Amino acid sequence: MPTYVFFNVSAYGHVNPTLPIVAELSRRGHKVYYFIGESFAGAIQKAGGIPVILPGTSRSQNTTPPGDKEIALLPFLMARESPRIVPEIVARLKSINPDCIIFNTMLLSARLAARILRLPAIGFRPFHSPRLQQKIIENFTDPDFKLLAHAASEALAAVTTSYQLPALTLQEIFSEVPGLTLVFLPKTFQVDAAQFDERFLFVGPSFTAPPSIPWPVAQTSKSPAIRIYISLGTLRNNEPDFYRKCFSAFSAPDWSVVMSVGDQIDLHTLEPIPDNFVVKRSVPQTALLSHVDVFVTHGGLNSTMESLYYGVPMVVLPSIKEQVTTAERVRDLHLGLILDRTDFTAEALRETVTTVFQSESIRHAARDIKDTIHSAGGYLRATDAIVAFQQRALPSA
Repeated sequence: MPTYVFFNVSAYGHVNPTLPIVAELSRRGHKVYYFIGESFAGAIQKAGGIPVILPGTSRSQNTTPPGDKEIALLPFLMARESPRIVPEIVARLKSINPDCIIFNTMLLSARLAARILRLPAIGFRPFHSPRLQQKIIENFTDPDFKLLAHAASEALAAVTTSYQLPALTLQEIFSEVPGLTLVFLPKTFQVDAAQFDERFLFVGPSFTAPPSIPWPVAQTSKSPAIRIYISLGTLRNNEPDFYRKCFSAFSAPDWSVVMSVGDQIDLHTLEPIPDNFVVKRSVPQTALLSHVDVFVTHGGLNSTMESLYYGVPMVVLPSIKEQVTTAERVRDLHLGLILDRTDFTAEALRETVTTVFQSESIRHAARDIKDTIHSAGGYLRATDAIVAFQQRALPSA
């Protein structure tokens, strides 16, 4: 049976959509290795894969989530580190002898390793962005940017020269499209969808729907309460002022609220918690969403897709460019509304959620895209496509 190797970014939003694919490939008898940061090794093993710790990820990491500038600088940082990282990855791949590489298209090292070893490569996009690559070089005001760009260019040239590859710029490398790229959303949700050709397979959200769990908030009103789920995701969620505004917005008994606040916040700073709220560090989101009337979310692609999988409309409060792109798509497809995360009141939040809840057209649009998502194929279609691509890539006898 073929051997597959995954490369990914060490973040829940990037790793989670791949885990059902790893599990399905393993169930079918394939061997799956997974290059990832140390903190995700257990999740890979649980899915049936073999974790391989990426060079440089076992050391302590900066826990501050990257902003738009830091994300834009990542290609240069990866290029600067490539002379140290790429040889180790190439050596590990030679010992594994994979039949195919499956990589997050944000990553540079996997792209270079596939070129060096002439391996079939499949991309995946666990994020929402336009098809056409913007110019990597931005006009940053940071005075150190030119030094970083120069160091990145020299480092990349050193790697390509040492492996007898043609001279390549970062723009050229990241603009290359593999023969197959898996996209974890339906094509109807994709911005500028007409720009995506047959090399992109839109499989929708990739997860295994769990059994529903009971709604954890006790009934405090004689009439049925509106059920709200609130989560800012796993990275940018240390927002006590935001959560207090939610208490103010929905403290009346005709609301029933579950709020997931993450691991960073001191829960004692949120007390007292209203009786119609349940506040947890984390909740089984996909098991809860079937009960939800409106999801108040940061607009991460996984959360957005999981919400729409259950036909739940949203109020989106994005904080980085990718989330803004997703939020605007939610608004434009009439699946919910956007609020400015940095400048809103409790009253505005309550009014926006009420508008979404009462809008028949939003509920209708959410039901329609729910059907589209269910027919997109998810992780099973993605797995079938990976196996078919690898078989087509086999050298002819």
